[in-house]
Amino acid sequence: MSECGGRGGGSSDDAEDEGGGGGGGGPAGSGSLSAAAAGASSAGRLRRGLRGASLMARRRPELLCGAVALGCALLLALKFTCSRAKDVIIPAKPPVSFFSSRSPVLDLFQGQLDYAERVRRDSEVVLLFFYAPWCGQSIAARAEVEQAARQLSDQVLFVAINCWWNQGKCRKQKHFFYFPVIYLYHRSFGPIEYKGPVSAVYIEKFVRRVMTPLVYVPSQSELLDFLSNYEPGVLGYFEFSGSPQPPGYLTFFSSALHSLKKGLSQGGHQLHS
Repeated sequence: MSECGGRGGGSSDDAEDEGGGGGGGGPAGSGSLSAAAAGASSAGRLRRGLRGASLMARRRPELLCGAVALGCALLLALKFTCSRAKDVIIPAKPPVSFFSSRSPVLDLFQGQLDYAERVRRDSEVVLLFFYAPWCGQSIAARAEVEQAARQLSDQVLFVAINCWWNQGKCRKQKHFFYFPVIYLYHRSFGPIEYKGPVSAVYIEKFVRRVMTPLVYVPSQSELLDFLSNYEPGVLGYFEFSGSPQPPGYLTFFSSALHSLKKGLSQGGHQLHS
């Protein structure tokens, strides 16, 4: 059975037996008198010590000055020591691969932004996946991006960049407020940021739409179908018999990409016939 007050509490009967009610104990209150006498003696010794120190300071004031000077010196030394103390900084562990070595995604887990820029300039269509390895959204998006990369690996280069490691160039040059961030580049145009659902199906649709911002309309029936199903839309006529890139075609193509980037086309595409 547990005890509420702890051991040694006793009962009222025990207190009477142990007090001055029966046996031959000492006089009541003798313990209290002894404690009071001891307290008075200690106070007297303290007063006598202070009086002696005061007399010594009057007779030999140089001792008091020396004690004060020594105390100041100790305080200065302590302050100097504390001011020179440095915080102990434990360096972060080096990053590891975010994607497996068998993944179609090129994983720049050390934040090599300069290398990413080089491969981007050398490729026609590139998707950049900026991530933070600790971020739950980045971890969840990893499998979706990898699945989309497997579907488009023969047409699109997928590059993942660790933009959180403090020694990487990505962290030093980019200042993202959230992760992950997905950019798509088409030739020299971009970036076009993807802000849709982080799903392989939607990412693939987005990439394919940017890859083909122009739709070929070879016949009048398809033209009528376009006019009845897409609004707004822009039509352009180009003669490809003499050149694969007739005058004005690149400007038209670039305008279609700008329309996608700004979100001005709601299901409608820039077209050429």
